[in-house]
Amino acid sequence: MDPLRSYLGRLLLEDVTPVVMVLTTPLAEAACRRSGLSFVDMLSPFALFKKIDVPVRTASDQPYRLQMFKIRMVYASYVRKQDDEVADERTKLVVSEASQNALPDLLSDPPQLEDVLNKPEAELCPSWIKRFNRELIRTLSFSEHETFDHPVACLLVVSSKDKEPISKFADLFNTNQLPPLLNEGIMDPQILKHYLVLHDQQDGPQEIAANILAEMRSTLGLNGCKLLCINSSTQADGSDADNSWLPYKAHGLQNHEGACFLNMEDMNQIKDFMQDFASNHIIPYMEQKIRVLNQQVATTRKGFRNQIKNLWWRKRDDVPEAANGPMYTFTSIESQIRVLSDYAFMLRDYELALSNYRLLSTDYKLDKAWKRFAGVQEMSGLCYFMLDQSRKDAEYCMENAFTTYLRIGSSGQRNAARCGLWWAEMLKTRGQHREASAVYFRISNEVYT
Repeated sequence: MDPLRSYLGRLLLEDVTPVVMVLTTPLAEAACRRSGLSFVDMLSPFALFKKIDVPVRTASDQPYRLQMFKIRMVYASYVRKQDDEVADERTKLVVSEASQNALPDLLSDPPQLEDVLNKPEAELCPSWIKRFNRELIRTLSFSEHETFDHPVACLLVVSSKDKEPISKFADLFNTNQLPPLLNEGIMDPQILKHYLVLHDQQDGPQEIAANILAEMRSTLGLNGCKLLCINSSTQADGSDADNSWLPYKAHGLQNHEGACFLNMEDMNQIKDFMQDFASNHIIPYMEQKIRVLNQQVATTRKGFRNQIKNLWWRKRDDVPEAANGPMYTFTSIESQIRVLSDYAFMLRDYELALSNYRLLSTDYKLDKAWKRFAGVQEMSGLCYFMLDQSRKDAEYCMENAFTTYLRIGSSGQRNAARCGLWWAEMLKTRGQHREASAVYFRISNEVYT
């Protein structure tokens, strides 16, 4: 079966995706709140592109096309590691709610076998497991050993009502207000910046906003500055947008009043802005970053001579035993290789990602950085799966990751659960249901005991 059509393949495409860090002024947020939404809520439904069709080249200049893409919009205040106790409570809540919701199905007659067999593979996974998987992934966001959640770009948003809007952009990206992970040297603060002036049509015509945009482009550059107009409707009940907003209720917006002053023109503007942002800025930036990093790694680490030098430099006996191993800042070659690997994975160049995960695996093992070692083993297994290659190697990597996460104790338990669930889905996709049940048994016995 094509991995991309499986439940696990879809999960990886929709949840292991680039992060855009969002910084807004209070007046910009107030304009969105007029429609009952936050800025991130307003844009997030348009962040999944199912038919994007963007041409990309691998680091070795092989062309391919991205047909589907997603970006995650995250406020800067949320760019932080989850508290373990809070994370555990959130996952327990999902299980508790799932058991209540599943009761009617358990008490009803089982579905007909023929109906089950006719369902696509991706729909056979119970809804509660899907929700648990996503919640578990969220609780592991912004961890110290992975770079998927390191922001690829920063979207800075001011309102057309802000005084001195150009200086507001500088104020927003003040290092004192940035997430600790960026100030502590874990994440690279030198990321793509995109500037947006938000104009609320309820406040009057957009000429002032157009003038601000012109000033932004002369000061900050033509390519990274945009204007977005919202709240064009005169109908406060959202009747202009009701029908078109309905498909987005599934994006976590069902509890908001939602789209009160948004009309079709507003939503088309948001959609076009997000399409342009992804196609012409995020993807090309990641593609270029991959090329630069790949060249650096090829110069410093690849090749027989460089590998021998690296092994000589890393003296196994001098490295202390620790779950996370030595501290790696974003400037270290190991962190750069991890960024290269994760970017390649998110742009679906799985061959390049795999080769660099394997390179890192040796480094982390010699450094006794066991959590990082488990992380790259886990990703290597997923690369083999997405490439539809060597089942034996894929299972070896997932086994290695799972047992290593468990070995480091409590700090690796939720990672072990995520790894095990992905491993089980991998086996189910390949029809190895007996082996998958054994993995589920191990998760329940070795993780949640």
